[in-house]
Amino acid sequence: MRHKVFSLVLAGVMLCQGARLAVAVVIEAGSAAVRTEGGPMPHGGWNLWSDGRVGQPLRFAAAGVYRVVVRGWGSPAAGVWPEMALLVDGRSFKTVSVAGPDAADYRFDVELAAGAHEIAVAFLNDAIIGKEDRNLYLDRITVSPPPATAEPVLAALGDLAAAAQSRERAVVAATAAAIEKYRKADARLRIVDSAGRPVRGARVSVVQTGHDFLFGCNIYGFDNLATAAKNAAYKRRFAELFNYATVGFYWKSYEPQRGKPNYAYTDKVVQWCRERGIRMKGHPLLWGEEAGIPLWSHGQPAAEVQRQRVEDIIHRYQGRIEFWEVVNEPSHQPWPKIDGPYRWARQADPRAYLIVNDYHVLADGCPGFFRLLTAANRSGVPLDGIGIQAHEPHGMRFPLDQVEETLDHYAALGKELHITEFTPTSGSQKIIGGYGEGAWDEAAQADYAVKFYRICFAQPAVRAITWWDLSDQDAWLAGGGMLRADMSPKPVYDALTRLVHQEWTTRLAATSDTAGRISLRGFCGTYRATVEMPDGKTEQAFHLGKGPPREIVIALPASTSH
Repeated sequence: MRHKVFSLVLAGVMLCQGARLAVAVVIEAGSAAVRTEGGPMPHGGWNLWSDGRVGQPLRFAAAGVYRVVVRGWGSPAAGVWPEMALLVDGRSFKTVSVAGPDAADYRFDVELAAGAHEIAVAFLNDAIIGKEDRNLYLDRITVSPPPATAEPVLAALGDLAAAAQSRERAVVAATAAAIEKYRKADARLRIVDSAGRPVRGARVSVVQTGHDFLFGCNIYGFDNLATAAKNAAYKRRFAELFNYATVGFYWKSYEPQRGKPNYAYTDKVVQWCRERGIRMKGHPLLWGEEAGIPLWSHGQPAAEVQRQRVEDIIHRYQGRIEFWEVVNEPSHQPWPKIDGPYRWARQADPRAYLIVNDYHVLADGCPGFFRLLTAANRSGVPLDGIGIQAHEPHGMRFPLDQVEETLDHYAALGKELHITEFTPTSGSQKIIGGYGEGAWDEAAQADYAVKFYRICFAQPAVRAITWWDLSDQDAWLAGGGMLRADMSPKPVYDALTRLVHQEWTTRLAATSDTAGRISLRGFCGTYRATVEMPDGKTEQAFHLGKGPPREIVIALPASTSH
């Protein structure tokens, strides 16, 4: 992936507006205050890559309609030109195709309130396909005021930080009420004796034993660490926190010789997870990137070979692995398409839960992915969930109010949402996005992770959150683990353990009333109720799920019902 940057320089550009002249602000590509990834070009301008963004905070003295002109050009890949979005305060205002190799002006008329705003440009569909590299090249952004209005002036990131922090505090505070509403359910326990009569004064303890929500992580470090002690610690930490595991099926490494997939390792992982009640997702069966293409195929395998792989793997793990990401990141690759593979998967296992997964969604909404999903819905492609990765661009601290808006936007498609790859790091990388300053360290990692989990847990369409790489040992991003390389827990591991297994886990101790009843409101999941009487105790498991309140009758045997 690649990123791109701008430089913003006040310039005395005089634009004729009737009988008066107005002064515009010119943002020269190359030294903008806001930038994610990219690089300078030899003769000026900026090559924006990795779906990055570049821009500058500006202060506007008066409300009005401002003209924003972006001068840029592009190069295509697979016949598709760069998509460019104008962003205002991080939100997409309008998207255009930069469909030419020569510099051209792209004009936007934006209505702005008085005050500080970030004006930026984002690259939405970066890709390298074969030998073709899709690029967006930027020369400058010019912002012109309406008639009789003072020109914008450069502002500092700090001018936007206070407002951004206030919005973030508000959305995080609001999660408590939403979590209470959407993640809990009501039930009434009724304690009766062996003859069905209510038992008054029974002491009852209720403990949640499992969550319906999927708190997950990829399990790629399973038995792959240097020592037996590290492997044991990895598995212990995994089972203590998570109830959901992503199991790898990257074709290149999974089947280095045709016809010899590494089922033995997967069987071991699957058995370990099943013994501990950890549900599983297979990821990915097909992928257009190098890791998803077997060496023996010398390129993307033929459709019949792809179909055979999908069917063989899903048949083998039917009833054991229930979630599948069949095609990975399809909006960023011209192939494989999702239509055929998801139909093959549904035929192979009608009960399999099928997810389409892609990246950069939280950065700019990934319009290409949204269009792909909309078209898939229209054409009847069998999909159950939408997978949203949360670590592109690297190092970005996605503003939480925008995370909330993006989740709401994708929830409108009518499918469950899965946060599939979440990786805030602690490896001293610079924090980008959200107008924050400083670097990712263990404290920043823990603070952001807890807030991010709250935002996602509060959105009723979200079904799962998956952390990407449990340990810093061989982590995809440096410092991306919840555990250090020696398997000791970081603050983020402890913080999320408290959040999931204390704050979001229900426990109740109560005494039955004259009708033998106890009211329960708790997080959706599995429970164990224990009724203690002077001459013994009775235990009963039950499930608390969404829907109208249910009554759970616990009948005491004759020896304990008096």
